[in-house]
Amino acid sequence: MPYHSDHKTNFISQINFKDLLDEVEFDLRIKEFVVMNINKTNYNITLNIPYRSDYFTLILIEKGSVRFRLDNASYQAYESDVIFCPMAETFWIEEISDDYDANYIFFSVKYISEAGFNYKSNDVLKSLSSDPTNIIRNEPDLYRKINFHLDELKTLNNAEKENYYFNEMIWHHFSLVILEIDNYFKKTEKTAQLTYREDEITTSFFILVRQHFKEQHNVQFYADQLFISRKYLTKVINKTMHKSPRDIIHQVLIIEAKILLKDSNANVGEVASQLKFSDLASFSKFFKKHTGQSPLKYKGSDLF
Repeated sequence: MPYHSDHKTNFISQINFKDLLDEVEFDLRIKEFVVMNINKTNYNITLNIPYRSDYFTLILIEKGSVRFRLDNASYQAYESDVIFCPMAETFWIEEISDDYDANYIFFSVKYISEAGFNYKSNDVLKSLSSDPTNIIRNEPDLYRKINFHLDELKTLNNAEKENYYFNEMIWHHFSLVILEIDNYFKKTEKTAQLTYREDEITTSFFILVRQHFKEQHNVQFYADQLFISRKYLTKVINKTMHKSPRDIIHQVLIIEAKILLKDSNANVGEVASQLKFSDLASFSKFFKKHTGQSPLKYKGSDLF
């Protein structure tokens, strides 16, 4: 979550991994992950504006609490909670307590891929499901284990500390962090067992949606890109995400529309054009169907 960047696109503050590295006070051996302690005094995110990061984050709250929002729902996390934050999701920090103190690990897509972990699409893109958060509560043993590994990773990645086997030890501790989290998700997972092919299709579908949702609103386009039938794509996504591909495309469009409408430089017609609706009327009808109000009324409201 943390670390504010001045790079803004369509009202979203983009927080980039390379900017995060500039905040580190010592040289890193491996520049694809960083462990930090963050509290109220060095928390650089502005409240109540949208952010999107290009990296993953795992947060262990030592003290205090934080309230954040994804889309229209707010979530509160407290002391001893573990929060897993997928990349590329739009979020707002609503409140942070004065005694807030937490340990963070930020890591890039490249690093988790090199570590040999292919994150399940229904974990990484959790914000598109009915419960968009991965907050782990009341798991003191898991919390203790992960905190230990984060302490070790922070020390091992400090280039000023001598350690001949640092690379092997870093891989060891990082892998254990990921395995502990993945093991927890697997234990609590209620969905049907997925085949490798189903998971691959779901992951590829979400990547394509992220790349093309502004221009392509039709499910058939995504099925064609995946070289499968629309019917089979719908069957797979319904199984893995409990939503239809059409619902997911529409949800991504609505989130982006809300963000664009809050950009004071973009009027409703320009937002409709950016999202490739055929005309203003079709965009207004689509927006009202999904939000219950017109885009013009929404733009003038105080709500995101």
